[in-house]
Amino acid sequence: MRLDFSKVPLKNRAFSERPMTFIDQEAKNYLAAVIDLVAIETGNRDAREDWQRKQLQNLLRHAAQHSAFWRERIGSQKVKDISLSDLPILTRTEVVKQVETEGSLLPAGTIGTERLATSGSSGTPAQFYVSRMNAEYNSVRAAAQYFIEGRDLTPNRTRVYRAPKPIKDGFSVKKPGNSLGPLSLLFKCGESKDILQLHPNRDLLFKELAKDPIGYLVTQPSFVEALFYDTDVSFLSENGTKMFIPLDEEADQGLRDKFAAARIPVRAVYSSQEVGYIGAECTECPGAFHIAQSNVIVEIDDGDSVTVGGNRLGRVLVTHLHSYATPFVRYDIGDLGTLSSTCKCGHDGPVLTNIYGRKKRLLRRADGSVTPFSVTASNILAIVKCEEYFIRQTGLSTIEVAIGGVSQLSANQIAALEDLFKERAGDEFHVRISAVQNINWGRDMKKLGFRSEVMI
Repeated sequence: MRLDFSKVPLKNRAFSERPMTFIDQEAKNYLAAVIDLVAIETGNRDAREDWQRKQLQNLLRHAAQHSAFWRERIGSQKVKDISLSDLPILTRTEVVKQVETEGSLLPAGTIGTERLATSGSSGTPAQFYVSRMNAEYNSVRAAAQYFIEGRDLTPNRTRVYRAPKPIKDGFSVKKPGNSLGPLSLLFKCGESKDILQLHPNRDLLFKELAKDPIGYLVTQPSFVEALFYDTDVSFLSENGTKMFIPLDEEADQGLRDKFAAARIPVRAVYSSQEVGYIGAECTECPGAFHIAQSNVIVEIDDGDSVTVGGNRLGRVLVTHLHSYATPFVRYDIGDLGTLSSTCKCGHDGPVLTNIYGRKKRLLRRADGSVTPFSVTASNILAIVKCEEYFIRQTGLSTIEVAIGGVSQLSANQIAALEDLFKERAGDEFHVRISAVQNINWGRDMKKLGFRSEVMI
C-alpha cells in the first residue's frame, strides 16, 4: 500500500501554523472519519464482517435495554448468539407503533436527536428519530465516495430540489459555501449551489446554471427529463457538468444514453430517509450498487419474491447499524432486488442489482405477473405541455393519469396519451386520463410521477 498526496489538491496553507501540530483538528477529525469508512468498506472482508457483528450486538443490547418493543422481538436469546435471520422482519407499521409508544431510544442528554418523517412517496409517512451521529455519518460517507472512486475534489456541486410551494420565477438559489465540509480546510474543493425549483422558467434557469461551472449535478431524473424533453443534454457538458448523480428516482436507460452521448458519467446513490446511505453505483457495472457496509447490512427475503425480466427478486431488508434513536433491524424498505456476494468489477463485498421500488416502477397484472413500467416526462411533454403529471395503477387492469397545470386536453392529445400508456403497459389496461389545474399529491412530498397501488 502506498499513501501519496502528490496528486491531491492540497491548499498552499493546508497545514497548521500552531506549534507541534500538523493538521488543524477539525480537518484532521473529518479526514480521519473518511479514512475509517474507506478502510472498512474496501479493506479485509473478514475484519469488516467481524466489525459489523460487533456493531449489531451493540445495537441489539441498546434496543433491549431501552425498549419493551425490542425486548419482545429479541426474546430470551443472548445477544451474542443471535443471527439476523433469527429476528422477525420489521415493517413500517411496526416502526410507527414503536415510535408512537416509546419515542426515541436515546436517553435525553446523551446525544442530540431529531424527529423526521418519510416523504410519503410509498404510502403514509412514518415518523422516526435519528441522532446527530447519523447526520454526521451521511456527510462523511458522501465525502468518502470521492476517495473510493478517485473523484476530483475541485468541481462544484449543484443540487436541484423540488420546492413544496411556488417560488418567484419558479426557483431560488443559495450558495452554502464549499462542497466537502471541513475537508475544504485541507483540500481545494468546489463550491455548492442549491437550487429550489417548482415549475421554473426554463430560460432563466438555464441562465442561472450557466453562471458557474455545474460540476457534480445532483437532482431527480424526472427534472432533467422535463428540462431537456426536446433536446439533448449538451448544455450540461458545455457548462462544466462532470457527473450526474440521480436523486430519489432511477435514471432510465434513455436518459443515461443522453448523458453518455454528452460524455457525462452517471453515478447513482441508493439511500433512504430512514437509514441514509445504502449503496453506491459501481463505476464499471451500471446498475450494480456496492453496499455501504460501514452503515448497513442488507439481506434479501425470498418469501414473497417476484420475477421481473427473468430475474428472481426478493424484498430488500436493511439493518442500520447506527440506528440507536429508532432501531431499524431487518427493515423492509419497500424495494425489490437481487443480492450478490461480490461485484463483477472485483469489489469484494455485497452488491445489490435489479433494484425496483414496488410502488414506483412495477406493474402487477391480472395474471399475477409483474413487469417494469417506464413513462418519462419527455414522453408526456412530447404530447402535451404540462406542469406535472401523476400516474397511478389503481387496479389490476386500471391506470389513472392526471395531467397537471392544463385546463383541458384535446381528443388528439388524449388518444396519443392512451397509445403511449398502452404501448408501455399493455393493451389489457384501461387508461383514464384527466386534465387538472393542481394535482392532489396527498402526503407525498417527493411527488414521484408513478405509483402502483396494487404492488404491496
